[in-house]
Amino acid sequence: MLKLIQNEWMKLWSKKATWTMVILLAVMIIGLSGLGKFMEGLNDNSAWTEDLKVELSQVEKKLEATDLAEDKKVELLQQRAELQQNISFNVEYNVPSTREKAILDTSGVMSLVMLLMIIVSAGIVATEFSTGTIKMLLSRPVKRWKILTSKYLTVLLFGLLLTVVTYVFSVISAYIFYPAAEGNFILFNNSEIAISAVFGESIYFVLLSFVYVCVMATLAFMIGSVFRSSSLAIGVSIFLYFTGTMIVMFLQDFAIAKYLVFAHGLDQYGMGYKVLESNTMPFSIAVLTAYVVVFLVISYATFMKRDITA
Repeated sequence: MLKLIQNEWMKLWSKKATWTMVILLAVMIIGLSGLGKFMEGLNDNSAWTEDLKVELSQVEKKLEATDLAEDKKVELLQQRAELQQNISFNVEYNVPSTREKAILDTSGVMSLVMLLMIIVSAGIVATEFSTGTIKMLLSRPVKRWKILTSKYLTVLLFGLLLTVVTYVFSVISAYIFYPAAEGNFILFNNSEIAISAVFGESIYFVLLSFVYVCVMATLAFMIGSVFRSSSLAIGVSIFLYFTGTMIVMFLQDFAIAKYLVFAHGLDQYGMGYKVLESNTMPFSIAVLTAYVVVFLVISYATFMKRDITA
């Protein structure tokens, strides 16, 4: 099995497209980080915040009037509450990003890893058929399930490598573009995280995202294996990735919604939100595992029985 995986790994890296994807990933991560820092400078709402504070002071003066009508008082109280909320939001929004926060945000760029992993997993079997090399591959005295397993494990290893590259270059970008945080804690997703725990927490968030990336890559792997078309597998997988959440939201009032794979990305538990309120991590893990098993069973069943002359 190790020889087969080594062979698939060498075949993968013999393609210029593989090197291009890794280099492009690194460049995009640094570029996005730099762009974020640049946009942060443009989105300075401090002047607007000052205007809101002036307006708030005017409202508070009006509320001090003794002859104020009840309905007018209610209106002014509502206006004051809205102004205070807007000021609070602007102050929080205008707090400069720090390198620690940028590192914690690394899981947000895991969508890039997903796209590249989908491309590789969709084509690793399908291209063998399109180029005709599948006949030579299956003529070797090796069982078909071992060949398919080596390809799938190669995809997972490649995805793991992309994840490491993403994390490393995200950390490098954070140190290049952002200053260190002051104090011992930072606020992230409405919770306080100790500065000393930033790396551990960020790796945890990235690993949670990586699980869902592997599930979507397995879907692309299945489509590519069944239909022998990498373009179909890439198109369908990317379409479902971008529309999955919308599908869940559309069906959220129905029981079937909680069984859809798109509702169970594990990153929701690290980021402090849930796609569906009824979601729990054990249930999400069970659902994702079930989908992976189904995808792989279909892939193996098709690959094992396929006539290579077809």
